[in-house]
Amino acid sequence: VEDPQSFIDVIAFYKQRTAYDMAVALPGLQSGEEGDDALFGENNKTFDVTNGRIEMEVNKVNADDSEIGGVFVATQLGDTDMGSKVPKKILTK
Repeated sequence: VEDPQSFIDVIAFYKQRTAYDMAVALPGLQSGEEGDDALFGENNKTFDVTNGRIEMEVNKVNADDSEIGGVFVATQLGDTDMGSKVPKKILTK
């Protein structure tokens, strides 16, 4: 029969079953010497505004519904995760 007190005392409950008396986190990759170069972009964010281009060819106008139709093509750079990744070129048609 389980001791009812062990369900209330969570630390004692887990000590009995796992033999661990504390949790230890994994050490970080960045130590001040190693790993800094690999994580530089992740830790030092930048906000860059890039140019895009859009072409619009209107073929049809519906004045009653205030709608236009046609061919629209946009080219722009994708997300850079605040400067940590190289942006991809996105073409939207």
